[in-house]
Amino acid sequence: MPPNVIFFQPDDLPFYDGYIGQPTGAPNSPNRKIPPPSSGYPYYESIFESGVAFSNAQVVSPACGTSRYATLTGRYPSRSESGRTKTLNNDSSETRVQATIPFTKLMDSDSEQNAVQLFKAAGYKTGVAGKWHLTKSGSGSAGEKLREAKRRAGDTTIKVVQDEIKQCGFDFADGIYWENMGGIFVGDFTHNMEWVTEKAVGFIADAADAGQPFFLYFNPSVPHSPLVSDALENGDCLETPAGLLAEEPAVRHMTVDGSTGTAVSCATYRQTVEDRQDETQTSIIEQNLGGIWIDDSLAALMAMLDEKGIKDDTIIVTMMDHGIITKMALFENGNRVHLSMRYPKLGEYAENLIYDGQVTHLDLVATLMDICEMAGREGYEMDGESFLGDLQRVIGNRGSNNDKNLYPSSDDWSGTNRCTFAEYEWDRSVRCGCYKYIDISELPRGSLLESTTMARGAQNGYSTYNKQMYNVRVDGGESSNLLDASGNAISSSDVEMLAGFLRALQCHDSRTAPGADRRYVNCNLDGEDVDAGSPISSPTSSPTATMCLETNSGNCLSGANAGVACCDAGAQCERRDANFGQCKTTGCPYGRDPAWECETAAPTKAPTTSPPTVPPGSPSASPTTLTPTYEPHKQPHEFRRLDGDSDSYGYGVAHRK
Repeated sequence: MPPNVIFFQPDDLPFYDGYIGQPTGAPNSPNRKIPPPSSGYPYYESIFESGVAFSNAQVVSPACGTSRYATLTGRYPSRSESGRTKTLNNDSSETRVQATIPFTKLMDSDSEQNAVQLFKAAGYKTGVAGKWHLTKSGSGSAGEKLREAKRRAGDTTIKVVQDEIKQCGFDFADGIYWENMGGIFVGDFTHNMEWVTEKAVGFIADAADAGQPFFLYFNPSVPHSPLVSDALENGDCLETPAGLLAEEPAVRHMTVDGSTGTAVSCATYRQTVEDRQDETQTSIIEQNLGGIWIDDSLAALMAMLDEKGIKDDTIIVTMMDHGIITKMALFENGNRVHLSMRYPKLGEYAENLIYDGQVTHLDLVATLMDICEMAGREGYEMDGESFLGDLQRVIGNRGSNNDKNLYPSSDDWSGTNRCTFAEYEWDRSVRCGCYKYIDISELPRGSLLESTTMARGAQNGYSTYNKQMYNVRVDGGESSNLLDASGNAISSSDVEMLAGFLRALQCHDSRTAPGADRRYVNCNLDGEDVDAGSPISSPTSSPTATMCLETNSGNCLSGANAGVACCDAGAQCERRDANFGQCKTTGCPYGRDPAWECETAAPTKAPTTSPPTVPPGSPSASPTTLTPTYEPHKQPHEFRRLDGDSDSYGYGVAHRK
């Protein structure tokens, strides 16, 4: 039987200190701390401790509904038929889809073309519990009219919601929160994780008893508003969006003791959630209370998997739906997420593995289809790419070295030319290897301040220019914009990179425009349409050799010319523009091995005097023109620490022990 799949995606869970891939804080709070409670989240953390943690994972739209659309389809929000239609209805001349929650729904063709339908067609029992936010008629005036008609008819259930969700491929939809609470979705209820979890546990049990593989999309409504503390203290376990329950939910690790099987009241259990919150962490009390509550719900799901003997036959994916500090804004603190996957049958060397390849949640659909060996993979249109092949290579490298503590780099995943995009409202960003470009659109708005990326960026100390470019390897907090107010590169060494970003974004916009035929191709720094095999435009610069030299007592030897930074503190020579690909090491990545070789030409003769020391990421004193042969991000595992602090490159550190 093929493996089961659980997507576990809480609503607004923060990126905790020490978790793999945590970005540097925003410019006005670079050292901001988000510590988990001292009790930790043992079940949530067990997923990456016994599986794979992704240090370089992104979502392609940093908001709840747009992110969930991408998770379930493997496509950018700008691909959604509802968004394309609504954008053109508002302005037929618009060249970009308005990627927002109200515009991005699983409707029309998307209700048929999504991952759930694929798993259903492959014989899986499909289910969802928790927050939905993707209903076909759950927002705006249409949704309000529907609910009012139901109220007038005396229908107090959510059957109509369940029916809509099932049209998207789900066999089972229960424990559902149609959308966010506090808006037009009202009632005498609040967060009720016991009810949501009980429904999900029952779904797993039924599928296991039937001998059927299952796909479960589990979306806790916490720690999103309303206040988790208020729900725990004043909420009634009997009150749900589906109406009043006859009895309180009975759930192991929640209202039933996980060890003894002793039942307790819901109020008694909820007090234990509050008791585990550290009183000193007042600024993040809601996040931590929500985290404790969802960790207990994950414990309940895993207990049922254990009871049915199918835990190791189940792929468990845990992921944030978006970043929190700049939610709805296209900075790393909005796009970067914690992502983990546990599936022991990937091999013993897949345990406690950090995978450094550049991935997005778009890639999960393709990867899971490959792991599950599902038919229909070739005929399904999506933007995501499977990372299974490279993950297996990394696992194999570990095995060949017989070292479970080895974290090999994923430097050749997806070739050397991958770019990924992010979208919110009319704004777009593109990330290629270590570099990132943000385009805050001036049209069709009259003011840039209408951009959430601009507004939240200003609140958090980011650049207020509408064109921004960063080397996120050396500037993970995106505090040093490499472009001026006119959108031009400040350093001549960044001109070609900027030109590549403009080509990539032009390609992406042309493929995702609301009035264009949808074509699923990968746009790169050459603007290349890999489906057709022809670039939009080609670079004109010629390669220039770069000399990379070994270090000597913490100082670069003479002869390190353009493209190389001398790092006194790190006792190493490194490429300043790390993903330009001019040089490569014969051993560890990025200068950790002193033996270098040049790809494009023989090394130039060393000058007789040493160049000035240039900190990594600073503009080069000797500009040079380079032809990029871009590589995906590679993070040297030597920089990971266990002290909970981010490294100097803004990338995550190993989890807490």
